[in-house]
Amino acid sequence: MEINKNCKFFLRMAYSYDIAACHYVILERLGFDLTSIPRDNKKERNIKIGLLMKENPRVTGILRNTTKSLLDECILKNNIKDDEIVLRQYDGLITTKQLTEVSNQYIPLELRNVFDSFLISIDRKKFLAFDSILSEISIKGISYRYPRMDGIYEKLIKINYGKKTSVFSDLQKIKDEVMSSNDPMLYAIPTSEGKYNIFLIRYGQIEISESMARVMDPSDIDRQQYFDFYIRPFSESIVVEFV
Repeated sequence: MEINKNCKFFLRMAYSYDIAACHYVILERLGFDLTSIPRDNKKERNIKIGLLMKENPRVTGILRNTTKSLLDECILKNNIKDDEIVLRQYDGLITTKQLTEVSNQYIPLELRNVFDSFLISIDRKKFLAFDSILSEISIKGISYRYPRMDGIYEKLIKINYGKKTSVFSDLQKIKDEVMSSNDPMLYAIPTSEGKYNIFLIRYGQIEISESMARVMDPSDIDRQQYFDFYIRPFSESIVVEFV
């Protein structure tokens, strides 16, 4: 995922669009027999269409070319400039401009989210976004995600970005939490059932049980590594935008 290098790191409005059940809809419109493929079961639908694409490279080419053409047409019809495209994905777009023409005659591009806050990492490979209408948070591009760190990301994207003093005071609170929390489970990265990875100051990464993680001395945990990996890419973007 590569986010547009011409975008600011923080956007106050961004619009996310995609083609619902993209491959299914295209195949349906082209007259393919889809009686054995359930539209409403996403997992089974994707598996069966994936097998169809594997067995028939021609189908793969048709789907990819049609999807690309649909997005190209939408960009052209809405006169979207390059710097208004935050991110172009395989079957969707995130833009700073709300679209008025969202479909050709057959296949619609649907508005999924209106993000009030959209924060891009300093390397432009990750983002956090908040849709206050749906109360939805999007966290994308981050490897080794886990629920406890997602909770920190929620605080990060919900900072009061309308007030500069609040931005930096809230950012400092988040940094302090990551750097000084006495809850070892904040740093326990799930690996398998009942197992967690934790980074220690002296020994690096180790895998331990949940019971051991819960009684670990937090001062032994390399909290700086967690901050640098998970939070710093966003905190640096905030500093660039708001200093």
